[in-house]
Amino acid sequence: MDMMQFQRQTTQLAMTQRMQESLRILQMSNADLADYLTAQALENPCLEVRVPEGASVAPALPSRGIQAGLDRDAFATVEGQPPSLLAHVEAQIDLAFFDPGDRRTALAFAEALEPSGWLGQPVSEVAAAAEVEEEEALVILERLQAFEPAGLFARSLAECLALQLEDLGLLTWELRTMLDHLPLLAERRIADLARRCDCEPEHIRENLALIRSLSPKPGEAFAADRTPIQPPDVRVLRGPEGWEVELTRAQLPRIRVSEAGDTGDRQADAWLTRARSQARWLERAVERRQATLLRTAVCLVRHQAEFLDQGPRALRPLSMEEVALELDLHPSTISRATATRLIETPRGLIPLRAFFSRSVASDGPEAPQSQDALMALVRDIIAGEDRTKPFSDDAIVKQAKLAGAVLARRTVTKYRETLGIPSSYDRKRAAAAA
Repeated sequence: MDMMQFQRQTTQLAMTQRMQESLRILQMSNADLADYLTAQALENPCLEVRVPEGASVAPALPSRGIQAGLDRDAFATVEGQPPSLLAHVEAQIDLAFFDPGDRRTALAFAEALEPSGWLGQPVSEVAAAAEVEEEEALVILERLQAFEPAGLFARSLAECLALQLEDLGLLTWELRTMLDHLPLLAERRIADLARRCDCEPEHIRENLALIRSLSPKPGEAFAADRTPIQPPDVRVLRGPEGWEVELTRAQLPRIRVSEAGDTGDRQADAWLTRARSQARWLERAVERRQATLLRTAVCLVRHQAEFLDQGPRALRPLSMEEVALELDLHPSTISRATATRLIETPRGLIPLRAFFSRSVASDGPEAPQSQDALMALVRDIIAGEDRTKPFSDDAIVKQAKLAGAVLARRTVTKYRETLGIPSSYDRKRAAAAA
């Protein structure tokens, strides 16, 4: 075999330590960021941290841009206590399961949940406790894994992440292969993963950024020890010119960089220079975090104003890629900026990601429709039916058409099953047994 030597020039983006740290700061919750900055201030004499009293305001109207520095009362806490994980799941079970036997099995799975949201017992043990066959229990588990937030009832970290990616419509073959080889991912064996996924290492790094934006323990959002409740990251309120978006800074420390003079000692002065540089970088990183979050929230509210006015059925198709293109950012940045973020609205406290909605192509000449809006419509139609004479899927298609939505029968069946709603026959049988 002849050996050949040649040169090749390539361009590759290498993430520095500060770039990685900036991405981590972007994804942190306000409480986590407060802890992080406080810890940094203890080690850096040039960094001072204090809790601010104001909030930055930006209107959702593109003509007014982003404003900062307007004084408003900050949130200290949100009244009330969040529901426990078990209560949250049981409420969804009440809406999704009509058959007494299925409900009993679903409740057995709910009692087997760990605080992380993962399933803490093997399916065989849950099936034995519910006195059903394991195959029947697996069918119930599949329906439970469609509950919100995505990732609940997972049996492993890989399954938890896969459920979230599938919910976002982002679960590709490459990502599934990466999740099947999480040990390689943990060891940062990018080249080995790229060979297994039959792709370039750059694709692995992009997918890795997406995976890191997911929640490995979705049940922690319902942890009982999270009191007092943290305020939302942003809130939206109606102003004189429309909806306005406001950052809440109640628990976000404000950074001040100390400009202490030289000591006269060369080594001490060099150390202080590095410390001052790190403090200034932290100040800029937090400002970028807040600006990115505010820009993203303003964009989402501007696109989904009808959702705030009318509810879930008014959601428009909107993807992270569209928002990223409009804001000239990478989709993974949008994913990090919206991960775990909450927004206070007149309709209650909801995840910022609720403003995203997948597009569903219409069978006719109509414009694409929002999948979430269509699912909400199907749910509302079934909720308003006569329980003794439930609508068939064909009847739901006709009801949806009367409401101005174009749906195929197979689509109605898919949405109904995703919502965990039984067929019209099972609903009628459950109503007769009640």
